[in-house]
Amino acid sequence: MPVGLRRWLIAISAVAGTDLYAITQTNVGIALPHMQGAFSAAPDQVAWLVTSFVVGTTIMTVLSGWLAARFGRRELFLCAILGFTIATVACGASTSLEEAVFWRTMQGVLGAPLLPLGQAITIDAFPQEQQGLATSFWAIGAMVGTIFGVLVGGLLVEHASWPWIFWVNVPIGILVLLGAWLFVPRVPRDPGRHLDVLGVLALVVGIGAVQLVFNRGERLDWFDSGEIAVEAAVAGLALFVFVVHSATTRRPFLPPALFANRNFLVGQAMIFIYGALVFLPLFILPLLLQQIAGYAETDIGRFLAPRGVGFVASLMIVGPLMSRLDPRLVYVAGLLALVASSWGLAFGTQAIDPWTVTWTSFVQGIGAGVSFVPVSVMAFATIEQRLRTEGLAVFHLILNLGTTVGVAAIFNVLARDMQANRAVLSHFINP
Repeated sequence: MPVGLRRWLIAISAVAGTDLYAITQTNVGIALPHMQGAFSAAPDQVAWLVTSFVVGTTIMTVLSGWLAARFGRRELFLCAILGFTIATVACGASTSLEEAVFWRTMQGVLGAPLLPLGQAITIDAFPQEQQGLATSFWAIGAMVGTIFGVLVGGLLVEHASWPWIFWVNVPIGILVLLGAWLFVPRVPRDPGRHLDVLGVLALVVGIGAVQLVFNRGERLDWFDSGEIAVEAAVAGLALFVFVVHSATTRRPFLPPALFANRNFLVGQAMIFIYGALVFLPLFILPLLLQQIAGYAETDIGRFLAPRGVGFVASLMIVGPLMSRLDPRLVYVAGLLALVASSWGLAFGTQAIDPWTVTWTSFVQGIGAGVSFVPVSVMAFATIEQRLRTEGLAVFHLILNLGTTVGVAAIFNVLARDMQANRAVLSHFINP
């Protein structure tokens, strides 16, 4: 098989695995109003369907690098596809909010390697001078899943029922598994790879406790609650132990060389901000458009699809030019586009018109695409190839952490404002 053809088949197979994850990550936003009604849940409770998925992904992402080195990158990728597909079927069969949250968490845990491994496999398929092209191709492919998710999700929810947004992934998962089996190459394993158990446990406990604080804080009145105070203390202690242990142990869980790289550290700060801003509209807009503005699910899918078009268009332009542009300026330009789209939505009312949603979604996509490539390129510009899988695991860990913090924060604001508005309106009610 020609080298060029094999290179693209490997990349397409890796991107397809990422697509499987992206479809479910985004189409749940369309179904949230229906799932909220089916489970009789409040907005901050139904937010667990989003954040539990991200929390599961975040926790498992930290282990993706070690698992890939220990058991093989190809083998882990195949197991992640299979496990994610099975958990997706169980999500659609859930009969209670608690059951759905559990299986959403398992989706995140089992599907977590699909992001860092999909990107690592795609990047490694191309030579060093084409890293920007490889990153753009992976991101474009992932966005195809996002577009597919919102469009098909709207159709399935309106003409079938919400479980079908999960079950539609079964045939897709089978095809992706077959493609990965045929084309994704094996890489050398490290069977004796050391696992720093204390470091892993401290990091996982710290991240999990942080998520609980953000997700339950508003409902329990923050630090007036003993539970929140305990969870915050556990989070602080666990993360402190992780930092001190990593700095003093001979073989820490995360390679010290990663954090000695300034580009990599700056990239983590930037991708956290990116995660906190970029994914919020996918989860909050469907609730606004359906419950307040009264649009149908298919309309919502059409309104959000331009986001994917803007993302792909920006990547097709920025990716090939990345080697000749200053990544810092490109990143700032992307953030400004995100600010512009948010500003356009900030003055919306319950009578928000389709044009406003459409153009702001398109600009959001442009901002997301323009800012993603420079962060990825800059963060890994000076990272050795042997550290790339671990580096991408950390990269996606921080991205997911930013996403879940942002989603939890916005749903907390929504719950608080609903309580305040209800209190004001109750003054006008009499027997």
